[in-house]
Amino acid sequence: MAEILISNIDKATLTRMTELANERGWSTNEVALRALRYALGLSTEHLSANDRQDIATMRGVWNQSENLAFREAMEAFRRVESGPTFETGDKQEK
Repeated sequence: MAEILISNIDKATLTRMTELANERGWSTNEVALRALRYALGLSTEHLSANDRQDIATMRGVWNQSENLAFREAMEAFRRVESGPTFETGDKQEK
């Protein structure tokens, strides 16, 4: 195997490489190799793909029953005569 020395790595890149290495239990060398393979089209593994899955869970991927409950709650707000509403003043006066 060949070795390459990469110099002049900016602080933000090194910080992110270190974060990814710590999150996945890899060395920074492994992060660099995987990023290089991806950039050269030799891999389809996107390094931050796992993070995006975690974020998708955190942002609230609802199942069908949760979505229905939310719609029912929103409809209840629309029927309220006073207080917070999501409709314009014209519709409130009806």
